[in-house]
Amino acid sequence: MQLIIDIPNNSLADKIIQILNVFKSDGIKVKRQTELKKLDESLLTKVYIKENWKELVMTSGDSSDYYKSDEYYEDRAKDYEDREKI
Repeated sequence: MQLIIDIPNNSLADKIIQILNVFKSDGIKVKRQTELKKLDESLLTKVYIKENWKELVMTSGDSSDYYKSDEYYEDRAKDYEDREKI
């Protein structure tokens, strides 16, 4: 599970990180925003999709207009190209 907290300043962030670091031995990992940005890029990996596919399907918007649009065909073409690269 991930918990994202928006902290207004570095001083407060340092204090909160010190508190959370007490729980490192229990397996908690604390990441600052710069590290989180790198993490966000890898969220939709095959493993993530495999583990969370039901939630992703249930929360994705279904618009029948989208399936008739050029954007849909472009997205599918890109998806197909990405799959072929693997």
